[in-house]
Amino acid sequence: MKELWSPQKRQAQALMNNAFEVLYGGAAGGGKSDFLLVDFLSGANDWRDSWKGILFRRTYPELESLTDRAKQLFLPIGAIWKVAERTFHFPTLSRLQMRMLESDEDVTKYQGQAYTWIGFDELGNYPTDFCWRYMMSRARSAEGAPCYIRGTANPGGVGHAWIKARFIDGREPGKIYREKDGLTRCFIKALIQDNRKLLDNDPDYLKRLEMLPTHLRRALLEGDWDVFAGQVFDEFRREKHVVKPFPLPPGSWKRFYALDWGFAKPFSLGKWAVNSEGRMVRYGEWYGCALHEPDTGIRMGAGEAAEKAWGDAIAEGVTECVADPAIWNKTDDGPSIAEKWEAAGFKMIPANNDRVNGLVQFHQLMKTEGEDGKPMLLIFDHCTDFIRTIPVLVPNPQRPEDVDTKLEDHIYDESRYACMSKFAHHPADALRKQNGSWNLGKRSATWDPLEDSA
Repeated sequence: MKELWSPQKRQAQALMNNAFEVLYGGAAGGGKSDFLLVDFLSGANDWRDSWKGILFRRTYPELESLTDRAKQLFLPIGAIWKVAERTFHFPTLSRLQMRMLESDEDVTKYQGQAYTWIGFDELGNYPTDFCWRYMMSRARSAEGAPCYIRGTANPGGVGHAWIKARFIDGREPGKIYREKDGLTRCFIKALIQDNRKLLDNDPDYLKRLEMLPTHLRRALLEGDWDVFAGQVFDEFRREKHVVKPFPLPPGSWKRFYALDWGFAKPFSLGKWAVNSEGRMVRYGEWYGCALHEPDTGIRMGAGEAAEKAWGDAIAEGVTECVADPAIWNKTDDGPSIAEKWEAAGFKMIPANNDRVNGLVQFHQLMKTEGEDGKPMLLIFDHCTDFIRTIPVLVPNPQRPEDVDTKLEDHIYDESRYACMSKFAHHPADALRKQNGSWNLGKRSATWDPLEDSA
């Protein structure tokens, strides 16, 4: 008798994973829907009528297609499909509801419900994490059955940014992480090469993926979460721009800080170093963002933040900080934000806030390679919030030469200040040293990139 279904290697890895949250996918053709359907069965025999699941798709046609595949797998093992209920009933008395979930508002219909297994097929179709987090609260069992929530996704789609932040950034595929709330989370990366059945049955599928435009090929063939259609910095490559930390001796590197201030929104303090070739390295960062709440500030006062930052700065030999010119503005009779940072010890320098030329400069540093073949802008791998936010920026629809400021652009703004600062310029940029200063046209600086920054 022909075997009904057997897992591919990556599917088997995911099916054995006992993390509470699992995201499976990363590229087209990885067998995502089959993983979800079979994963539901994991507790059906042991927990029988206590095992209750629900599986979502965003649109009705997508749900119908998923239901058809579920019938192929479930009906031969004795399941009954009840059309009126849109539910599969199994001989074990366990059951799986198939539901359409179109918007954030729709998810509140499940208030008061309890499920041991929850699944989202094509999670990237959801623009925010609200549905996912809301349904996590519905994962419970009065009988003590284990509870799981499972999702599938490819890079791209309206939910790209939050999925990347939740499952991809700073995480190793296949490794289970225990979060601060005590729950566990894991990403299983599956590529088309992991689905031998599909490649054997349709050998030309791989060729069709290879013919896609660059951003789609990177997303759907390589499972690259740092790329999607319409992104501003499509030149960003994690394997090129993100590096392990290396020494930055003061005789060769000039260190300085850059600041984009925020209170209700996050603030970003970037730690930068530049050498005589003009290579810039982001060697550290402090991002004042609330835990698990992207684009939400920690509401720390400017004076307190400055004192904390100055402790690091002294240890690193840093005194100068380039910052948004707006922080010199006063809103009452007290000191400005800039004055509070100066009171802590910093020499505060108003940034060049030319957004258009700043974007050009940022692009140029990312795209240009030094004599060693490495980009002129490098990021140490512990700067996880830069790595998370920069690749997902898109153009401003009203001003395409700038980024969309409605997005989480605080690290970009701070980095732009750094790239446009006097510290980012060097002799190779056709500048010449005159009377102890670099000739910068309208701007001038009095430091030498080779002198000891301490």
